[in-house]
Amino acid sequence: ADLGLPTTLCREQLEPGDQLLLYTDGIIEARDAKGREFGRDRFVDFVIRHQADGLPAPETLRRLVRAVLEHHNGHLNDDATVLLCEWHGTSETAPPAKDHGPPDSMSPMI
Repeated sequence: ADLGLPTTLCREQLEPGDQLLLYTDGIIEARDAKGREFGRDRFVDFVIRHQADGLPAPETLRRLVRAVLEHHNGHLNDDATVLLCEWHGTSETAPPAKDHGPPDSMSPMI
């Protein structure tokens, strides 16, 4: 659906081990009983702290979703989606990535 919003094409060169974290506003806008948002700062801090602890990405995301749900009394009024992709690099046997889609070796980790 065309929302009438401007589109910006961005390109980044990923190195093996780089991660890309995508989320919807329902994650950071989840409010507690007093109306306080979970917030972007808390979200970023949570992910950085848990990644620094050496937790695997799926466990970090599981704990993040649990924290957001606890903040919002166990249910959400908006979609709340988070996706973490990690680039593992290309392998010598993999065909070259097509320029118009994601590389074959990109694997989402949720």
